Amino acid sequence: MSHPSAFKTPEGEGAFLAAYDAAMKLWPVPYEELVIPSRFGMTHVIVSGPKDAPPLVLLHGYWATSTMWAPNIADFSKDYRVYAIDVMGQPSKSIPAEPIRDAADYAAWSTATLDALHLDHVCLVGMSFGGWLALNYAVSAPTRVQKLVLLSPGGFLPMVRQFYLRGMLMVFFPTRVTVNSFMRWLGFTGIGARPVLDLMYLGLMHFRVPPETARVMPTVFSDNELRAMRVPTLLLIGDHEVISDPAKALARARRLIPDFHGDLVPRSSHDMCFSQHRLVDARVLDFLKKTRADDRGAITERSVA
Repeated sequence: MSHPSAFKTPEGEGAFLAAYDAAMKLWPVPYEELVIPSRFGMTHVIVSGPKDAPPLVLLHGYWATSTMWAPNIADFSKDYRVYAIDVMGQPSKSIPAEPIRDAADYAAWSTATLDALHLDHVCLVGMSFGGWLALNYAVSAPTRVQKLVLLSPGGFLPMVRQFYLRGMLMVFFPTRVTVNSFMRWLGFTGIGARPVLDLMYLGLMHFRVPPETARVMPTVFSDNELRAMRVPTLLLIGDHEVISDPAKALARARRLIPDFHGDLVPRSSHDMCFSQHRLVDARVLDFLKKTRADDRGAITERSVA
């Protein structure tokens, strides 16, 4: 079944897709691209790593597209079959059909995507908004998630007012200046962040986000929801995070999630997957490969050094 273009104009679609393909030239390992159909639309997936390796699923940050994983993919794909999924309803190569209206729809979309990929039980990694999506899925469908990694996620504390003010300014006045200002506030600076900033700007300008989906923002999970979750969970937050208090978010997660591991990543804010990707990658892989109960105390009390 064909779907109408998610872009406002053919010229805008061409500009965005050209920038996406240019960003993928920075993808340092071989990859293939898949398109997965569901009632929510056509989901675009980038796949790397050995075909017989265990599956690792990546969910990107808000409007960042799967291209944001370029600094991390070489490490992640050595021992895992990695599926980087373009989040439905956000500017990307995924094409929306029926709009996603709430967190339950996002969970249903995640299940449909994993089913189509024939992935029953996965390690799930999410960054920022993708972290909220990953946590939402682990709360909603815990039997599908073997281990959960949350990188600078929403969902543990309310986000600061400045986040919404800066974000609204960027959405209502989509210029390179407003996009760059918002991302600098989050910590994204330097030439390495340029492809992500370009795609965010072009997405704001040209992608037609379903209004129902645009209204779905990260909510704070309740104490009971977090206490009930039995999925082994790693939470990494930059020690200079600006969207919420990093130490308080880490403390709340540690207090409530039964099988919890967590660290503050030094010298970083929301940009840690870029600026501190070696530390983040190593910590994630260590967690995925080694989560023995007798290691838990040492892991949760230390910080990445």
